[in-house]
Amino acid sequence: MKQGLISWLLILLGNSAPVFSSGTPLTHGAHVHGEAVMNIVLDGNSLFIELDSPVINLVGFEHAPNNEEQVSALLKAEQTLASSDRLFHFATTQCSLENVEIEMPYLKNHAHKNPQHLSPEMHHGHTDFHANYAFQCEQAKDLTAISVKLFSFFPDLQEIKAQWIFQGKQGSASLTASHPTLSVN
Repeated sequence: MKQGLISWLLILLGNSAPVFSSGTPLTHGAHVHGEAVMNIVLDGNSLFIELDSPVINLVGFEHAPNNEEQVSALLKAEQTLASSDRLFHFATTQCSLENVEIEMPYLKNHAHKNPQHLSPEMHHGHTDFHANYAFQCEQAKDLTAISVKLFSFFPDLQEIKAQWIFQGKQGSASLTASHPTLSVN
């Protein structure tokens, strides 16, 4: 997927003159419980969304799963993150998912639901979920807002720090359960 495109654009802009009024560079922040980072790039009709969140925000714990209930919580979070049609609503245009990649911690093979199949390299703290979405949008130039519905699925998620690049404009916003819409005008 074009994950490299997002990273490259964010690094390029982060190393140039400050692009946001706050002067905040476009880089991944520190691992903070309750917060996630979302980077969004619109390139022609292609829309890329990258989400990084501490595991604890999505499943309520941040260690390797100890039992079937915790394994199930990880698999449910992965399934929810893969359901992009439930997570994002695009104002004034139609966007179709082309690809989604979810990096899920702890479980080596997602088909296994047995805690014995844990990835040994992931048994330490401060672990994140990473999700990358690629959409094709009709009339992408008309896209003015994205409603992010992650808060209704993950109540421990308190804030998403969103950074975006659209049609030669860039900006940032803080999204919360009471303000879940990113406006890009």
